[in-house]
Amino acid sequence: MNIMDIIEKGLAAKEPLLEAEALALLQVQPDSREAFYLRWAGLCKSRALSGGKAEIHAQIGLDSGPCPKVCQFCAFASVNNDPNAPKKPEASLEEVLAYAEGYAEAGANAILLLSTEAYDFDTFLEMGVRVRERIGFGTPLLANTGDLTPAKAEALRNAGFAGLYHALRLGEGEVTDIRQETRLSTMEAARMAGLPLSTCLEPIGPEHSAEAIYAIAAQMLALKPITAGVGRRVAVPGVEASRNGVLSQPQNAVYAAAYRLIDHRSRLTASAHSELMANSGANIAWSEVGSNPRDRESKTESGKGRSIEFIRNLFTEAGWELLSGPSPGWAG
Repeated sequence: MNIMDIIEKGLAAKEPLLEAEALALLQVQPDSREAFYLRWAGLCKSRALSGGKAEIHAQIGLDSGPCPKVCQFCAFASVNNDPNAPKKPEASLEEVLAYAEGYAEAGANAILLLSTEAYDFDTFLEMGVRVRERIGFGTPLLANTGDLTPAKAEALRNAGFAGLYHALRLGEGEVTDIRQETRLSTMEAARMAGLPLSTCLEPIGPEHSAEAIYAIAAQMLALKPITAGVGRRVAVPGVEASRNGVLSQPQNAVYAAAYRLIDHRSRLTASAHSELMANSGANIAWSEVGSNPRDRESKTESGKGRSIEFIRNLFTEAGWELLSGPSPGWAG
């Protein structure tokens, strides 16, 4: 199977890649000649699908757990925290509104509210309503919260949320206490409620095979998400899954480019946390404040969280033009 021919087929986007072709791209060695061509093709295809535009979405974390779902890669999980430690404070309404207003003024293309499964759902809805009142409907507001029933999905829509971030994670049901069917049911509930999907293949580590990555990719692509892509696992001190190590930047860039050629329709692909990723086809990145499942700091803006300005500079240095205004494609 000629890798260069598969790359050309994916770049032309006249027909979807076969499973064997997609697996061959995911198995390209990151230091090979083919890897550099693959990353170039991923960049070209992303530019074509997005009109040469990158986007910055903003995440506001509301709570830090401990969450009962024991996801081994998450800093919020009960398995990764001292059971005798006091419960960490939640973000106040005033803090959330200030974050949201600041992000709207800074030009975020969308704003996302993040909570654990342990966070009170009615409080989450109220936060959404109040953020909407403060910033208006010009900026899409997305939800990243626990799994949903159809009634909860409808409630999110009625509260002013325009979309849902949700992921079927690598190793779901094994490194988490969540069944794959539960994740997929939430995504179906969101679809029925008119909430478009943002998702990502994450958290990818060195232990994950091309077959495991592709299996999740195929399921997510069938749901026609607005944004998708790949995200490597972030090592967090004291987090169980961190023992397995992290992907190198070149390996992650190969996965990003391969995903871009597998996906023929999504305008945006995640996650541009480096110039290498941005030059391999990733054209969406997240600024993060408040709590963050990839950080031990209570306010990630003083830790691993990145500012709008930092990401804007990253994309500019990588040669991307930033979209001005709201991210298109959400429910409104």
